[in-house]
Amino acid sequence: MKKFFVQDVKEGSQQAAYLFIVINVVFFVGGVAEIDYGNFDNVLQLFWTISLVQILLGLKDLQGDTVPEDWRQGYTMIAAAVAVASLLGINEDINTSGIFTLFAFVILGLGVTTEGVIDNIWRYAAILAGLFGIVGSGSEFITGTNIIADTPLGFVAFLTFIAGVGVGPLLAWNKR
Repeated sequence: MKKFFVQDVKEGSQQAAYLFIVINVVFFVGGVAEIDYGNFDNVLQLFWTISLVQILLGLKDLQGDTVPEDWRQGYTMIAAAVAVASLLGINEDINTSGIFTLFAFVILGLGVTTEGVIDNIWRYAAILAGLFGIVGSGSEFITGTNIIADTPLGFVAFLTFIAGVGVGPLLAWNKR
């Protein structure tokens, strides 16, 4: 059990990426099949948050010296902000779209700054996911309505998010 809590960054990031992908597939299937997970949705949200935070924290080591130190420290900051926003977002009364707009900007930056670290297809997926997130969360932050979420682009945004944030770093870690 101790090894689980003190594993190295690579192993923790890989496990987090697998968990992230699985939970997103569960969310996707639930959305398509209109499954109401009830209170279990909160558990899924908690594990989604933990996996995403671990992926973000692992990016510091994955990217290494390819980005400046302030950018690397920014991953820690955005991981903390996403954790708080995601867990507070379980309560529908709190608008966390501003934090997720910032997070989308970080995803865009991830795609732009990982040349040579993450394969291009996954980088481009991250860039698209970041752009979708900036437009979707940004519009929700400004107007209260996410202009991408309930359109066919919402599906594309979801897939690019999973690919760029989950699959890309996972495969990059597998190569190291």
